[in-house]
Amino acid sequence: MSPNPSLPTSATTAERRPAVWPWLLLPLVALTMFFALRTVKQAPAHAAHSDAATAATHEAAESR
Repeated sequence: MSPNPSLPTSATTAERRPAVWPWLLLPLVALTMFFALRTVKQAPAHAAHSDAATAATHEAAESR
């Protein structure tokens, strides 16, 4: 009985190198999403803070 040619042998699996791109791409995507979501979360708080500061500055200028 001959071995099944469709099954990989230990020689072919030992020669095959694993893919490197998932190890490089996944952290890059995760870091990109982290920083993008962090800036989105901080943007409304920063805008509200700057709007309050601008309003206070305009009120101070008008009362002079």
